[in-house]
Amino acid sequence: MSQGKFRALILSSPGARGLHAFEYALNTVGFDSEVLDIDETMALKLDQDQLCLKYKLVVLPGGNTYSSVLGGGRILSIKIQQGLGWNFNKFAERGGLVLGVGNGLLTLTHLKIFGDDYSFRTNEKAQYREEWVKVTPFGNRCLWLRGLGTLELPVNQLEDQFVIDPFAFVEAKGRLERLGLSCLKREGSNQIYGLCDQTGRIFGLLPHPEFFLSWTHMEDWFTNPTRAAAPGQGLQIFENAARIVANG
Repeated sequence: MSQGKFRALILSSPGARGLHAFEYALNTVGFDSEVLDIDETMALKLDQDQLCLKYKLVVLPGGNTYSSVLGGGRILSIKIQQGLGWNFNKFAERGGLVLGVGNGLLTLTHLKIFGDDYSFRTNEKAQYREEWVKVTPFGNRCLWLRGLGTLELPVNQLEDQFVIDPFAFVEAKGRLERLGLSCLKREGSNQIYGLCDQTGRIFGLLPHPEFFLSWTHMEDWFTNPTRAAAPGQGLQIFENAARIVANG
């Protein structure tokens, strides 16, 4: 690790994608990142204290992890909680950052990071949606989104319908608003595409910022070739992470 750099862990699992994109993004903004498979991490017996001492940031990539046989992110959440014994809330309390993208957000949801009353379900068409969406930060609690406005990012997700337990709707909705957990909404609707915990350090989103690091990643970039060398909007999220750890 280069002197002065903070370490970031990209926690891979079968079916995860975008690993090299995450590495590139994190290294670009100043982290020293590495990819470890979940089973490899368990074999290394990397416990909670070692996690906190070794890393400042953990990324849970998206993709069709474990073929989503038990629902997106569920198997990975079980391995994190029971196989590794990690508690991301305690990691955040000690200054750590966590980013879950796509199924990574679902993993955080299964870990009850945002409470017991929220979940995601399969969309009405029961199909993976591949599109670019405009998402807008809601509230100012999320450190990952501080200073950012509307972002346009790619999304490819089967389970993208955010739901609140109807038996706890009033309480859950009130807590969602009171704590500022709802931090990313699809533009023009109330559909939630991202959640942040109350510390502002654990952030999950359905769109993929790692796939918009340069304007050439945009489908129609060639219509404005003068912007070809400009950074993409997704990189801003990783730049915020670097500022957070640099400032303690």
